[in-house]
Amino acid sequence: MKCRNISIAVILFLATSSVFGQDIRFGILFDPTITWLRSDINTVKRDKARMGFDIGMTADYYFSRNYALSSGVSLFNMGGRLTYTDGITLRTKARDEQIKKEGKVKYIIQYIKIPASLKLKTVEIGRITYSANLGFDLLMRVSTRVTYINMNDEVVKKAKANQETKFFNLGCHFGGGAQYSLGGDTSIFAGLSFMNTFGDITKRSHDKITSNNLVLRIGVMF
Repeated sequence: MKCRNISIAVILFLATSSVFGQDIRFGILFDPTITWLRSDINTVKRDKARMGFDIGMTADYYFSRNYALSSGVSLFNMGGRLTYTDGITLRTKARDEQIKKEGKVKYIIQYIKIPASLKLKTVEIGRITYSANLGFDLLMRVSTRVTYINMNDEVVKKAKANQETKFFNLGCHFGGGAQYSLGGDTSIFAGLSFMNTFGDITKRSHDKITSNNLVLRIGVMF
């Protein structure tokens, strides 16, 4: 199921990109991330951030020398740990689990991410060009895993929990970086960006869980 979802996204991305012809540059990215979750109520507290990754393809369509529309498709791994002051009922694939007061739940969520952004870049200075981008992200959940302690047996457990999270989400991002030309159309790039989600990650109605993500951009354009 996971491979099929990724394959469909890649095919759609390539089919859409083909209409842009010679003005498009493709790239491969591997972005380490630091992600954390936050809530809009005091009884759900941010506990720990976690390392994640964003791996996939990107494409820049230059409609002028210094401006481009940027998109792509990637597998985005994010999450974090929350402390539930009043406890919760956690919905997993196998059963509903009762989490005690002050209980902690670690979420690991994978999404297919499709960004759409405006990219602004400088002219080449030596072999380096600098750029900034601002845009939005469509997120489609692939899988959710949780780690928690059950109220009854006090044993640390891990479970699949797609029932706990929503399938769709939206985010926005902004950042900047630099590309170093290796000759011809090939260049390596690095940068920093910040992304946060708009919608509630979980399906619970009494609170809203969103994410913040600090992204180290690393990749190759060709």
